[in-house]
Amino acid sequence: MVKKNTKEPKYNVVDVDSGELINVMYQGDRIRREEQDEFTINKTLLNPKEEFIKIFVKPLLKLSTMLTNPEAWFVTYLLKYLNYTSGVLKKDDGSCITIDDIMDESGLKPSYTYNLIKTLCDKGVIAKCKTGGQIYFAMNPYIFMKGRYVSNTLLDIFKNTEWVKIFKEDK
Repeated sequence: MVKKNTKEPKYNVVDVDSGELINVMYQGDRIRREEQDEFTINKTLLNPKEEFIKIFVKPLLKLSTMLTNPEAWFVTYLLKYLNYTSGVLKKDDGSCITIDDIMDESGLKPSYTYNLIKTLCDKGVIAKCKTGGQIYFAMNPYIFMKGRYVSNTLLDIFKNTEWVKIFKEDK
């Protein structure tokens, strides 16, 4: 059974030459152009169900020179918890990742874990935040992010880090 669209038509699609109504478009409909189909020829959609993380090139180059190997490993380890737009490190169930979670899963000792977190906070790569008594960690969106948009709260957390300057130099 075909569902009938109960929304009011938003746009009429009319043949320019004959004036005949060809179709009706509704709010949210998209037009797919021939060039879009041509773009996908000889291309494969790779790992369509796998999440990915955006890493900006300029910060990555700087990051590669300023992090020790253990710090770089730890950042890479934490990236799997990066949440869309919020930049907060969260588990699959939506709860914030804790230091205990990190130590339990990674096998790192407490003093080593605390030292890595402190160093990365000092370098502006991550931030340790507290809201309503709950401690959470966030990744710097000027270096890493998921999605296209980032919350203004997250930008505010990292606004005084040296990473912001990398992009201001381009303007």
